[in-house]
Amino acid sequence: MKNMLYKRKIQEKIDNWLLKDEIIVLNGPRQVGKTSLLKLLQTELKHKKIKEESIFYLNLEELEVLDELNNSPKNILNYIKVKNKKSYFFIDEIQYLDNPSNFLKYIYDEHRDKIKLIVTGSSSLELKAKLQDSLVGRKVSFRINPLCFEEFLRFKQVNIFDYYHLQKIPSVIQTQFKKYLNEYLLFGGMPKIVLTPKSEDKKMLLKNYVNDYINKDIRYIGKIDNLLKFNQLVKILANQIGNLLNINELTNTINLPRQEIEKNVDILEYSFVLHRVVPYHKNIRSQIIKMPKFYFFDIGIRNQILNNFVEPGNRSDAGFLFENFIYLELKQHISKENIYFYRTIHKAEIDFIFEKNGIIYPIEAKYKNFTKPAMSRVLNNFCKTVKGNCPFGYLVNLNLNQTTESKINFLTFVNFFSKLR
Repeated sequence: MKNMLYKRKIQEKIDNWLLKDEIIVLNGPRQVGKTSLLKLLQTELKHKKIKEESIFYLNLEELEVLDELNNSPKNILNYIKVKNKKSYFFIDEIQYLDNPSNFLKYIYDEHRDKIKLIVTGSSSLELKAKLQDSLVGRKVSFRINPLCFEEFLRFKQVNIFDYYHLQKIPSVIQTQFKKYLNEYLLFGGMPKIVLTPKSEDKKMLLKNYVNDYINKDIRYIGKIDNLLKFNQLVKILANQIGNLLNINELTNTINLPRQEIEKNVDILEYSFVLHRVVPYHKNIRSQIIKMPKFYFFDIGIRNQILNNFVEPGNRSDAGFLFENFIYLELKQHISKENIYFYRTIHKAEIDFIFEKNGIIYPIEAKYKNFTKPAMSRVLNNFCKTVKGNCPFGYLVNLNLNQTTESKINFLTFVNFFSKLR
């Protein structure tokens, strides 16, 4: 069971490119399952009648392999066994090469008839510095994230999984979904953490991850000198998910120059830790100059940074955890560049706005059980203002599915995800 590989949702998109010439680049934070995905893609190639003798896996964390490819990209040709057939190379941690851009460009330009490359990289900051514009038109990139809730349920092999795709879910099954939601809100979707049974072991793994990836790797990659203030910033950002980011306030609190704060926030974005959401305005310039919000790429990592693993029902920030969760699920279906939040001059807010097929959808996320529908004035007013382009808004909650006479549809979190598909 330990060695079992579970299929990821993004795999279907990647599979479409396996037999094409373009280099496939899988990027994302460490330990989100990129190496496992490489193994799944190797299996998919075999299903496509590619023989095992034409499939190779190279890990650039092995110094001997790294030195060999650094000495000359031509050395990859030495691995090929069957000369008259195309070979498929899966290369893990491509950013470890001295010049991965030149390596990839050379293989593509000179040998794409005989070599297909599928590579992974762990930091977009590092990759951005090393993968130059020379690869435009030669690669397709896919962001690999922690498990979404559907994948989380599949990895846990829960007996209620088949209900996830149904519109009408029995209340007893909905209660079980809420139990798993609370686990997800505590420990997040990192595959290894999800597959670890004991809570204390999950906490230890999360602690090690924060120490190794955020406190060490990102500090090194971003050339951060003042680790203490960087860690203070990370903790403050974790504490205010779903709130406006006020750089001036952070500058005063941490006693760092504005430029340094902005640089560190950018590093956290490029390293996949933070996701920026800008306010919704018809005027694009207004989106740029207004304060954004930030959400964490994984809720368990966020909780570890704050060392808070109190059950969601007993904590004051449960609403923000649920909001972060809804954002991560939205991002599975909607490009993150098309997800906004809304805030009036009177500080009335809508958690998320997105547009799909010309229709605008406002969403409020409430970690709450409802006995009956409640009015949301800001949702109702927004829909009336937008008129024909916004037929109704969603109030995503824990238990209630109901359409009201106003412009608000109450949906449980599970039913909401069904609507997005």
